Amino acid sequence: MAPKFHAKTQSFAKTQQRRLCGTLRLSTKQLLVGLAVVCTIAVIARSREAPVRVALIGFTSSSSDKSSELAVRAEKLLNSSLGADSRVALVDRSIVLPALKGLGYDGSINMSRDEARKLGSAIGCDFFVTGKLEAFTRSERAAVEHEEALIGVMIVDARTGVLAVFDFAGEKAATREAAIDALVKTLSARVAGYLDRVSRFQLARAQLISSGSEKLAMESIQDIPDEGSPLAAGFKAPEFLNRVKPDYTDSAERADVTAIVEATAVFRANGEVGEIQIVRWAGFGLDESAERAIRQLNFKAATRGGKPVSVRAIVRYNFRRLAQ
Repeated sequence: MAPKFHAKTQSFAKTQQRRLCGTLRLSTKQLLVGLAVVCTIAVIARSREAPVRVALIGFTSSSSDKSSELAVRAEKLLNSSLGADSRVALVDRSIVLPALKGLGYDGSINMSRDEARKLGSAIGCDFFVTGKLEAFTRSERAAVEHEEALIGVMIVDARTGVLAVFDFAGEKAATREAAIDALVKTLSARVAGYLDRVSRFQLARAQLISSGSEKLAMESIQDIPDEGSPLAAGFKAPEFLNRVKPDYTDSAERADVTAIVEATAVFRANGEVGEIQIVRWAGFGLDESAERAIRQLNFKAATRGGKPVSVRAIVRYNFRRLAQ
């Protein structure tokens, strides 16, 4: 009878072990869910307790003389509108300008996330506002001209370096003054909505951070090793079967944008494209265009030792307006 008792004891022990592992897995999942709830509550509480520190950096332009009036009026409007909102603590220009100079900021609005984080840290803000504006004389057909005023507003999360909010607006008129007047009026009507979008972004960021911990635990992803490194032994990079050209958007065309978009993309062992993160953004719909192009890539999965593996790689696209 002793052997049978011993077998039952082993079976009981294994059953208890499985139950314990199941309980631990459940507890871990409950902990992650709990963290997500805590982070969400913390963001909501913080947004109610303290205003968001926002810095207005300014706008760039390729035609500075023609756009100078628009720049002055747009920045004055944003300063007054943001400064009057109780949800915002506007960082004073006496703090912003020395920080930009000390960092050697060159006015670029095509930033990597790391560059944006450094800029935000130097200023000491939660978000900063930048973008591109233009005032053009257009000629859509022979002997017919009109004036056009455009603005692309970028609100950047200083904590993550992510382009949190982008908005594009453009107005046409017979004179430059009328086009600028119309654009400033449009911008004035949208500013409050920008702050609503910032609040939604903060909430989504907290939820993403929490859910991301669970995803990382579930999915094994390798970085593509440098050629010649020890990790490159037995590794074969993914083989791409097609080339996809991203669209150059209408808003980028109208604003004459030249930019680079970089993204990290997960190319899974099963041949699917996984998570995509924009790590150098451009706005004007180009980030979304790049992501759509990456989603359309077909590939043979990377392998290590002959077995398919999921890898993370950087994908880069150059955007520019074609000469007419």
